[in-house]
Amino acid sequence: MTALLRLLFAALIVGLFITGVFYFIASVISSIAFNPASRAWQELLAKLRDRLKKRNEFRAKELADPLLACNAETLAHLSLKPKILKKAGWRDPIFEGIFSTIYQEPVAVFAGQKNGKTSVVVAKTSDKEFVFRQKGKETEVWQNGQPYAVLVDGTLLSSGKQSRLLAKLELDAELRQWPVLLGNNEAATITNLERAVSPIPRAVTLLRNLTAEEEQVMLVLAIIQGLQK
Repeated sequence: MTALLRLLFAALIVGLFITGVFYFIASVISSIAFNPASRAWQELLAKLRDRLKKRNEFRAKELADPLLACNAETLAHLSLKPKILKKAGWRDPIFEGIFSTIYQEPVAVFAGQKNGKTSVVVAKTSDKEFVFRQKGKETEVWQNGQPYAVLVDGTLLSSGKQSRLLAKLELDAELRQWPVLLGNNEAATITNLERAVSPIPRAVTLLRNLTAEEEQVMLVLAIIQGLQK
């Protein structure tokens, strides 16, 4: 009996060791894939883009609801909570979803993968592609394959050596609406998901007319906030 227990204990230890090694290797591979300077990064983006292509082909065939163009009206009705179409699993770590208006009109489809505190998401609107790399409190954004912006602690800065302020979120955990500064004034607010009352909360409230560039900035901020959960 004692020998049997020892054998079972040894088998358990070996099993735990093998499992630990497997997860360590998987973690290392994933961390490499999440590095924008690596070849694995490009392969990951290609995989996510392929998922979006298949998703859009299915939507085009089965659903008569093309993605809405991003404008002031779309932003005013955009829901902060995306609909998850596919959850990540052990065999397939990719998750898929869609951002819609509060009237269930599609605005952007996305596919992503997460490893620890780092995630990569490819989102496609009616005319643009955005890539979001979230690592901790920092989010890097690419637009149509080019560096676009970096969000850190509520401050959205354009990418590049001559970085400029695109937007400033006045983050306050107690507020239901976070003021967004565009230029020198408060131009909009974004809903604090933790304090949202409605089950389908509006993402954005516009306080003035926005330029096309500012509309894109607000869409990017809304998607980043919606992907936090």
